[in-house]
Amino acid sequence: MKFSANLSDFNKILQKTLPAMPRKSTIPILEHLNFSLTGNRLRVIATDQDITIMSMMNVDGMEDGNVLVPGKRLNDIVRALENKGTFEFHSNEENFEINIITSFGQYGMKGLNPGEYLDLPELFQSEKPNIDTDSNNEKNAGSKSAFFSKDEIIRLADKTYFAVSTDEFRPAMTGVLFQFRETYVNAVSTDSFRLVKAVCKSDKPKYPIELNVILPSRTIDLLRKVDNDLYMSFIENQKKITHARFDFGETILITRVIDEKFPPYEAVIPNEYKMTVKVNKSDFLSSIRRVSIFTSNISNQIKLELENNQISITGEDEDSGSKAIEKISCDYNQDKYLIGFNFKYLDDALHNIDEENDEVAISFTEQNRPAIIRASEDSDDLVMLIMPVRLN
Repeated sequence: MKFSANLSDFNKILQKTLPAMPRKSTIPILEHLNFSLTGNRLRVIATDQDITIMSMMNVDGMEDGNVLVPGKRLNDIVRALENKGTFEFHSNEENFEINIITSFGQYGMKGLNPGEYLDLPELFQSEKPNIDTDSNNEKNAGSKSAFFSKDEIIRLADKTYFAVSTDEFRPAMTGVLFQFRETYVNAVSTDSFRLVKAVCKSDKPKYPIELNVILPSRTIDLLRKVDNDLYMSFIENQKKITHARFDFGETILITRVIDEKFPPYEAVIPNEYKMTVKVNKSDFLSSIRRVSIFTSNISNQIKLELENNQISITGEDEDSGSKAIEKISCDYNQDKYLIGFNFKYLDDALHNIDEENDEVAISFTEQNRPAIIRASEDSDDLVMLIMPVRLN
């Protein structure tokens, strides 16, 4: 194999594929990137057996070939070259020795036989879905595939990622539930202390009619960084979905899905609220962050007291003797109400309300029942639920 390429472009394809390569593995071959050159097209594959990423780029091809390249060392030298200029890549088909030639010097490393790489049937035996991207075309409805604009998929991933559970004993909650319902998609995450539901809507039917799938948190994190519109499809084995496939730009990402049943989250979202407060998001968030400095590192508790169009925010740590209280104006003229929260959860929720919203609406039922945070009182595009904490 022999080719030359721009270092900046080459670094981009590395950063797209490396997230699927394990840093340390009991299978050393997985710590390598699979390079394949045909003409002027370079294909790079990485996998950890749960996530597989393949990306392609144009290079100046001189000799076709295939080799497994040590991923970490290659990434280290490309970063050290600071994306400056071009380079030549040579690999020997007989002993898989690799040489990289730049204006700074030459660097060698030992590659591996590409024939030893894993079979990846989920990648090579699946195809990009044929979807009409016209949102007004209904012929896609009912299929097991979907098209998302870049902004849509990033929003669904970004708004739900922070609330995913890290509890390995509850595997269903270590991912994000995607609920396809023909004219809308719900993306839902929860760690049992908080819950987020982000919704993507369509004026016409264009999504699968009734399909639920749980995507792992690592996959959701990668979807937060896509650089193009995206086609999502599913790979089945014996009529059961085993993998999700994402095609965007010149990259394919394939992930195992979580084969568990997501908790019935609808049951914990209140249908009615006794009271709602409307408050400036920036002012409220800034106040919480200042008061939180004086809270207990164990409970992270702050208290909110609502009365006469005012919120009193209190934080206290009895062990250190520290205490803070701030008062900000709000829209609230109902009975006096006191409730406590873990400030970190409140901070996360407010931070993830879309930036164009200056005001947020927080609705309550009881002191021991979850509070609901939305961009406005009648908005359902993004619903965040936070469980209160017992007041000291």
